[in-house]
Amino acid sequence: MDAINGVTISIILFGIGFVGLVLRRDLVVKLLALGLINSAEILCLVSLVSRDSGAPPILGLAPTAQLVDPLPHAIVLSAIVINFAILALALVFVMLLVERYHTIDSARIERETATEEETWN
Repeated sequence: MDAINGVTISIILFGIGFVGLVLRRDLVVKLLALGLINSAEILCLVSLVSRDSGAPPILGLAPTAQLVDPLPHAIVLSAIVINFAILALALVFVMLLVERYHTIDSARIERETATEEETWN
């Protein structure tokens, strides 16, 4: 049996996060599942571009050395920052919903917003 690599682990983490995002009704747990999905995609990107025998792209190395491409790592760093910003903004929205509806249950919030829409129509 082959060793478990980063891509396999990222697929498992993505599946766990997706199941948590779809099946759970708690908004905070949904945000945690979304964070797990983001971590899984970052792990997958890092695992796909990793090389065991690669040298860092620094001046002064032998020209025959196989260099590692730094661009995917820069993209992953940008993805980490963007995912953090998205989760922070989503947490603010969850806090506003909890303040307004006094619950973190997404089904109850949907029912209450539906009754609000019916009263406006």
